[in-house]
Amino acid sequence: MKDKRDKIEHQGVVESVEGDHVRVNILQVAACSECKARSLCSSSESKEKLIDVYEQNAAQKYRIGESVKVCGTLSMGKQAVRMAFSIPLLFTVVWMFAALVWLKLSELMSVGILVVILAVYFYIIYLNRDKMAKHFAFWIE
Repeated sequence: MKDKRDKIEHQGVVESVEGDHVRVNILQVAACSECKARSLCSSSESKEKLIDVYEQNAAQKYRIGESVKVCGTLSMGKQAVRMAFSIPLLFTVVWMFAALVWLKLSELMSVGILVVILAVYFYIIYLNRDKMAKHFAFWIE
């Protein structure tokens, strides 16, 4: 059982069940979507997301259309943000400083190389998606 303070929960509906794989459709809403003035505000938004959950004997436990609660850890979310935003931002700042100040490259050349660096970084993440899927695992309660 995970610590209650480290848990993120979303209500969802089972979209498909295949063996040990359950695909759950959740409605991700912005924090302000519960506001009474949301119909007047352009910042309230919601998106449907598909979450993959792997659980033994899932085909016997869950049915398509069933309402379930999908859980993940807050620390898992923080690590995902670090990998997707913080590390690339750090690469960008360090590279641009090094390229413009120390290496004396032109701005266009620096940005071009930066795009390649970030593409390689995200490609490495893509290649390791199976390992990361085990680390970023959701469960159903």
